[in-house]
Amino acid sequence: MPSIKTNILLNGINTATSLLFPIITFPYAARVLLPEGIGTINFLNGIISYIVLFTSLGIPMYAVKEIAKCRDNIKERDKVTVEILILSFALSILGYIGVWILARYVPEVHEQATVFYILSLSIVFNTVGVNWFYQGIEDFKFITVRAIVIRTLAAAALFIFVKSPFDLVAYAFIIVGSTVGNNIINFIHLRTHITFPNIRELRIIHHIKPTLVWFVFNLIVSVYLNLNAVMLGFVCEEIEVGYFTAGSRITYIAMSLITSLGTVLLPRCTNLLANDNREEFSVVIRKSLHLTIGLALPIVCGLMLLSPLITVVFCGENFLQSISVLTITAPIILFVGLAHVTGFQILYPMNRTRIVLCSVGVGAIVSLLMNFILLPKYGAIGASVSLMLAELSVLSVQLICGRSFFPFKVRTLINTNILVSTLVMAVCIILMLLIPLPTILQLSSCIIAGMLVYGSVLYMLHDEQFVEIVVPIINRLKFIKPL
Repeated sequence: MPSIKTNILLNGINTATSLLFPIITFPYAARVLLPEGIGTINFLNGIISYIVLFTSLGIPMYAVKEIAKCRDNIKERDKVTVEILILSFALSILGYIGVWILARYVPEVHEQATVFYILSLSIVFNTVGVNWFYQGIEDFKFITVRAIVIRTLAAAALFIFVKSPFDLVAYAFIIVGSTVGNNIINFIHLRTHITFPNIRELRIIHHIKPTLVWFVFNLIVSVYLNLNAVMLGFVCEEIEVGYFTAGSRITYIAMSLITSLGTVLLPRCTNLLANDNREEFSVVIRKSLHLTIGLALPIVCGLMLLSPLITVVFCGENFLQSISVLTITAPIILFVGLAHVTGFQILYPMNRTRIVLCSVGVGAIVSLLMNFILLPKYGAIGASVSLMLAELSVLSVQLICGRSFFPFKVRTLINTNILVSTLVMAVCIILMLLIPLPTILQLSSCIIAGMLVYGSVLYMLHDEQFVEIVVPIINRLKFIKPL
């Protein structure tokens, strides 16, 4: 079995390419399709996300845990895999009935029915993708390689086929292909891992009840993740959806780097608890917590200080109103990162799902109330405030209600080394912004200087985890002979 460090490295490469893809492609798409086009795509995709939510029925999270539990029992693992896959196919058929009804009878969807049908390919691709199987067996090498190949092809297709604001159909195909198109490869590759069990041994129905728990969880979470864009599309003009999408997209790109840790550690934490290895579980959690805060806090600070430059470079002059969206939503990177540690790496493997469900329920209520109050008057900015407050409330409930199950004290979340390093980095960035430079050069200079200063201060403070990660890399580089 690959080590946690190897999995984190592979998943880090996968995440880095997922970050690089929108960094390269979204500025081009935003300038070609303009706010109206981006708003249309994300309005329709928000609806598709809800259909995917209903057809997946909480299977992805549940399946990762189940596969991880029986990872060493090949016969049982194959049986569980086939049972869950059959259940997924049955649910996807119901999803396409919903797609047809919406495209036929809802005017806002009917106007862009072709684009809507193309985006609906995500439903079947999510079904056949079985990402949960590869995560459960911790095969992150395969996940990483195929993701890099598909994203490279999708990026090339974008520049070739999307040339004007009328190329929404082509852009919709590329979105589906870049996000879930590679799931076909997953399905084909699955036959090398499993053997189809005797059909009489299959027990599909018993998976429905536990997956419903995570369906409720995902449904509640979607209220404050996807509902903002959908409500903006109905309450305000589509251009507001475009502004909100652009600003929050940048935040989500950065956030995916932090939440990728949970993808790696969920199956490992589940397996450790299943084997009653509490001591190693505690060590893994404490390291994950330190790494999450150490990555999230400087990223949040950097995004808030550099939001004008990032928005102009990333989205263009037409998206200046997205600057406020980025500034307001940046803190959710820290909130979501910590919630992934407490919720998905601790409470869920410990079967404390009620606390997790309660936390996201509070988040959904906060989001709904704030959306109804703020969206009609403040549009994209109101949606940003709603999202930020919802994520903060989720984390707060988990910290209050789940603290007795944590292998750490809540007060240890305040890390002096990370705080000092982030403050010094912030001063450096502010001073760099005073130097008159071209926009791209100023942005890149601030990012590089900020990273160097942050890392240097952590090193001088002898931060244990930073030294543990960086020193081995430096030592390896010493053995690399110059050309």
